[in-house]
Amino acid sequence: MHKITPSAILLGLALFQAIDAQVVINVDADGENRPISPYLYGQNGSIASNAADAKSEAELQLLREAGIRFFRQNNGNNATKYNWRKKLTSHPDWYNNIYGCDWDYSAQLMQDEFPDVPGLYSFQLIGKAAKSSEYNFNDWEYNQSQWGEWCSLNVCGGGSLDANGKLIQAGDIDLYLEDWPADSTVAIYKHWRDDLKLDMKQFKYWNMDNEMEMWPWTHDDVIAKFNDTEFEAAMQRYFATAKAIRAIDPTVKLTGPVAGSEWTWFYPADVQPTYKGKKYCWLEYFIMRCAEEEKSSGIKMLDVLDIHFYPGDKSVTDVLQTHRVLWDEDFIYPLANGVKTVNGTWDETQKKEYIFVRCQKWIDQYFGIDRGITFAISEYDNTETFNPTVTALCYASFLGEGARHGMEYFTPWTWNSGMWETVHLFSRYAKNTNIAATSSNEGMVSAYSSVNTSKDSMTIILVNRSESANQKVSINVDNFKISDGDYETLRLSNLPSDRETFVSHAENALEAGSAKSTGNLIEMTLPALSITAVVLNNGTSSVDELTVQESISVSPNPSNGHFIITEANGVIDKIEIFNMTGQLVKEITANKTAEIRIDASELSAGIYTAKIHSRQNAVAKQIIIR
Repeated sequence: MHKITPSAILLGLALFQAIDAQVVINVDADGENRPISPYLYGQNGSIASNAADAKSEAELQLLREAGIRFFRQNNGNNATKYNWRKKLTSHPDWYNNIYGCDWDYSAQLMQDEFPDVPGLYSFQLIGKAAKSSEYNFNDWEYNQSQWGEWCSLNVCGGGSLDANGKLIQAGDIDLYLEDWPADSTVAIYKHWRDDLKLDMKQFKYWNMDNEMEMWPWTHDDVIAKFNDTEFEAAMQRYFATAKAIRAIDPTVKLTGPVAGSEWTWFYPADVQPTYKGKKYCWLEYFIMRCAEEEKSSGIKMLDVLDIHFYPGDKSVTDVLQTHRVLWDEDFIYPLANGVKTVNGTWDETQKKEYIFVRCQKWIDQYFGIDRGITFAISEYDNTETFNPTVTALCYASFLGEGARHGMEYFTPWTWNSGMWETVHLFSRYAKNTNIAATSSNEGMVSAYSSVNTSKDSMTIILVNRSESANQKVSINVDNFKISDGDYETLRLSNLPSDRETFVSHAENALEAGSAKSTGNLIEMTLPALSITAVVLNNGTSSVDELTVQESISVSPNPSNGHFIITEANGVIDKIEIFNMTGQLVKEITANKTAEIRIDASELSAGIYTAKIHSRQNAVAKQIIIR
């Protein structure tokens, strides 16, 4: 019998309070100011890895129109044995067969087509890489390449299966794999920089392999079973690779351990590691070992704590709460499983995940306070199929929570209808600084709020997770003056299931509306299962601001500090550049020209806001200096 706790009762009351009860939202423009990383708006595998799979110009333009600002291009599990010299990799879920994969092609294409969008690739840590496709298993001859559980068996390299998909003889890995030490894996960086002449500022992020804690399940041809010796060997390869790339470029951002699931965040394949006589869950062990090596060597081992998340919630009610797994210390997760092993033994009382809070505590404990490691999710997917509106709300909640908590990047593994609309809404209309916003019923309605650096423009994105009824909300805005009047709203709701609605920035499913402000108070009604953005200016119509913003362009962006700013509908009088703390760091007089070239190369790398004064208005644009 499960005990019903008081906290569970309160949670239930909060989630299912009477629908006509008004939700009170409090927004404070001076509270919890935190930069929002543009890399939250990312995708996996957006750029083809060979010419045969190249996307059309229309598909590439769709990425631009939607506002995708980060590409993860390392192919997931297929990154572990990638051989950049031979442009080959091994497919662990298809007999380990070797196939062509050209990261040179995708990196060059990315730089040509999306010079302002960073790419995330991977360093291999397993010690082996693809060598030759000569010994591939002939899957077509075997069963016309039918998919089944037998596809994960290790038969590349001369192995064989019986007619029922049972292993007769395993393949010889020496026939299709070769040794791949740290100097081989990091040499791709020098190859891109020195041979291909790529601008490596676009390729600062590198996954430290992929789901290494699951290798006995995914790459058991190389590591059949984990034990303490194998754990230590894997960490030593990690350390050697980190040191090797730091010797080439100490500014590279290393992201790991890219752990694969809620279970393996805590319990790796087969067994938890024991270190110095104590059993640890996987993420604590990984963080502790990286901290020890960093303190010992003086070389930075980790920049971004990156995990994967594949929630298996089957109901709409449950899946719309899965964002709370990351930071909410009060959320009882119905599918809590691996977390029950967080302390090295099975503890049935562990039902609250708050995985990034746990990781931050371990980082503080082992690395020390203010170490500066950020968080990211490089694979995410709802494993069940939901309609586009539910998918959009779920994705919006992750984007909003990521902005609230300073997440570095977010790249969903799959891309379903509803996500184009959501990323476009956030990337185009959210500002660059998150501000405090609280809800009297956070489980039902969240308000993800942001301002530009000069605090003259604000966007409040409201996510209503109620499945059946409208929700009344009252929004109180502090420390941001709003003139009384009507302001534009943009809404997503009732997305159709039979077609993709997003075409471009100009043609999409956003429904324009308005909300009235009186004395810095906005009251409105949100439809069930909806996302609503309220766009505010200090005393001016949000429609006017958006029109002016569209007439002003900044290119290239990001850049090395040299920008061209163009005002299509008038002339520019002055430009002010502010850093992320709001400090004015550069001022340029434009002498009433429609185009001005800016040299800000003396500024350090980072995110800035350019406030562009024209005859029509003053508009803020985010700029990035690499």
